[in-house]
Amino acid sequence: MLTRRQWLRTTAAPALAAQKGPPNILFIISDDHHFQCLGAAGNPHIQTPNIDRLASRGVHFTNGIISTSQCAPSRGILLSGLESYQTGLESNDRTGFREGAGPTIVEQMRGAGYQTALVGKWHITPKPEACGFTKAPIWLESAASPYRDPTLRRGIGGQPEKVPGHMTDIFTENAIQYLRGAKQPFLLWLAYTAPHTPWSEDDRYKKPYAGRNGQLAPPAHPKGGGRFDWETYYAVITHLDEAAGRVIAETEKAGLWENTLIVFLGDNGYLCGAKGFQGKVEAWDESIRVPYLACGGVVRARGKLDAPVASVDLPATFLDYAAVKPARKLAGRSLRPEFETGRSRREVAFSAWNDGRPEALLVPRAVEPYRVARTRAYKYILWESRKQALFDLRTDPGEEQNLVASAGHTKMLKTMRDLMAARMRQTADPAQAWFS
Repeated sequence: MLTRRQWLRTTAAPALAAQKGPPNILFIISDDHHFQCLGAAGNPHIQTPNIDRLASRGVHFTNGIISTSQCAPSRGILLSGLESYQTGLESNDRTGFREGAGPTIVEQMRGAGYQTALVGKWHITPKPEACGFTKAPIWLESAASPYRDPTLRRGIGGQPEKVPGHMTDIFTENAIQYLRGAKQPFLLWLAYTAPHTPWSEDDRYKKPYAGRNGQLAPPAHPKGGGRFDWETYYAVITHLDEAAGRVIAETEKAGLWENTLIVFLGDNGYLCGAKGFQGKVEAWDESIRVPYLACGGVVRARGKLDAPVASVDLPATFLDYAAVKPARKLAGRSLRPEFETGRSRREVAFSAWNDGRPEALLVPRAVEPYRVARTRAYKYILWESRKQALFDLRTDPGEEQNLVASAGHTKMLKTMRDLMAARMRQTADPAQAWFS
């Protein structure tokens, strides 16, 4: 297995030399984004016209999940194309890649002729330049920040400084400036903090939701649970939507749309009080399911697609479009066929949590390690303690009725366990011992 340094020394001439017009990639990441908090997801209460329009202009994965539902490991997966238990970047308390993880996909794309740029949240231990970024107009090193007048870094190697303004707007303006002068082909990794706490929003974004908190929960959000501030959460997302709209408008104004792949992804879900929990990390759908859509001129398909896909599929997708052969075997599969046809034969996607220690700062309780296998209709969870759960998502979207002991679901339980066991073998998952 090659290290990043070894790969960069031995990489061949850019693979893009023989390909005419390789597409640009604009990757927009939101943060702590409940999958139903888009109008395109069937939520009549929230105002997200720009992201809704993106969904209508491409492919909207209605069963898209995150491979590990927490900020730092989610980014590690997106950078590496590997599961968190393969990279060692397993939680917000374990934010560095283990030795031998190999070059990131950003490094590989840079080696193939792409200009690589980061704007926004970073939140892992290696610096952006160590992961392949050659430009970083403005970025947040830490997990979160006050939205107003945040402390950010300008440029590769920049020092922390207070930047006046609202963070969502700061990231947007810098992304637009980058697009105006970008050398093609480029990869722009635009990682917003919205709607991550601590929330702070202008009255104009709050106004549509003011005084209506009890009426704003998404239609399929589980009843009961903990109280949640939907008013402010929605306001932050509406601001994010306006920001995303400005960035997309710039790609069209600059004539970039036709040769650009645009992907919008939540870095993880958000429980929003479901089952009494806030935050993420848990195995429930509100935690692992995310907004997941793609558009741009290179995406031919249109409409919703219920194929089970995971975030680990995106690195393989980016390398596929860039005509770059992966430096090592990836854990995901390219979504290019889905983007081009709007059809899919995928039957299952997977999610994992591997760090059972109590977190020092963000979660003052341990979350038991688990693995999830999710199809269009069923969801299977296996915890480290060997506890199991099986849910029929068609009749029980709130995941209330565990069917593991149901005589009528014995065959389905075996099917889901077999799918998970096969995945564990393919990825050398240490959790294979849980089946013993």
